Amino acid sequence: MDAALGTQSADASDGDDGAVSAAVGGTGSSAMPETRPADNPWGRAPVVVGIDAPADGRDYASLVESAVDHWRANASAVAYDPAFVVVPNASEPDVTVSVVERIDACGDYDGADAVGCAPLLDGDEPTAPTEPVSVVVAAGYDDRTTETVLRHEFGHLLGLTHDDADAFPALSERIETTRLPEPDAAERESPFREQSVAVHVDLSNVSADERATYEAEIDHALSYYESGADGVAPANRSFERVSDPEVADVTLSVSAFGDGDSGVRWRRTGVDVDDDAALEWYTGGDLVVDADLDPSLVDWYVGAGLGYLLAADERADLPPPFRDGDPADDPAWRGVAGERRSTVTPPRATTSPAATANENENENENENENATTPARVPSENARISTAGARVVP
Repeated sequence: MDAALGTQSADASDGDDGAVSAAVGGTGSSAMPETRPADNPWGRAPVVVGIDAPADGRDYASLVESAVDHWRANASAVAYDPAFVVVPNASEPDVTVSVVERIDACGDYDGADAVGCAPLLDGDEPTAPTEPVSVVVAAGYDDRTTETVLRHEFGHLLGLTHDDADAFPALSERIETTRLPEPDAAERESPFREQSVAVHVDLSNVSADERATYEAEIDHALSYYESGADGVAPANRSFERVSDPEVADVTLSVSAFGDGDSGVRWRRTGVDVDDDAALEWYTGGDLVVDADLDPSLVDWYVGAGLGYLLAADERADLPPPFRDGDPADDPAWRGVAGERRSTVTPPRATTSPAATANENENENENENENATTPARVPSENARISTAGARVVP
């Protein structure tokens, strides 16, 4: 799809660690330079550079080669001779360039906006590295950005620091980046980004004698999705209950709606990574269950709400138990063990207006808020309405 490309600042940070991807990409190899003694951390030349990258059709080998060529041309400015040779599928490389989905931490830097990571090597280490040195580059950026990041990180391998940015702009601590367009969440088979979902449950509005029932109902809904939700959800998705709402992906609470409607309300959060005003990933949200619901219906409404937070944009996208208006219609949805359900006659489906985003909320959060579902039946007309696209960093 067509999408406008925007720019943002991102750190190219120093460090020692970086996760690696599993697939190897890139083909071809550099001409082997003449082997000769070298004052480098490995004590030999050439220094073989392998590539560990997704098979996404991009020529990462050429981008790495271009970065290496840059430092060959500026060999007099670096700590040791840049005798790198790029061998994408090398079995025992000295350096591994890994292209990863994201960089969660890099040495002492733990920001969310790092686009590159590599150790600082200056040839003064008393022993040679015993494992491949890792250069990590974030995926999803255009070739110009990726090459700049590679120049930056290979500069660190060659002993240069951010203080050398006046002579070599690629060594700047922050660089301008351009994202590649990405599929919108609605186009992805599994639009929720995390496989492990942290859930915070707030039952402060539930009486003490009913909390055990609510807990069992909520656990049933979560277990249903962990088991694959009749093939609608990924089978490897897991939920972790957390006590701190600040670290939760999803918060679940109980509150009296007080406006004549009942059921569950939800607010979805997500990220727009390519600045096209559409969410590329769903990342969580809030579920609020009406305090006036019969506790035996909580699992059904929590399950329906989770379906919207994780993927669904309309009723037909929900797992089978939640596509119909009556929680008792599906005999496979038995709820808590031993629970008996009575047949519910759904009232006329009505939809209240979608709430708008609070202008005082965090401007880095993209929120989509839904209409309220009527008593005991999600409205046929209920839809997620977009409330001003904002970005989670």
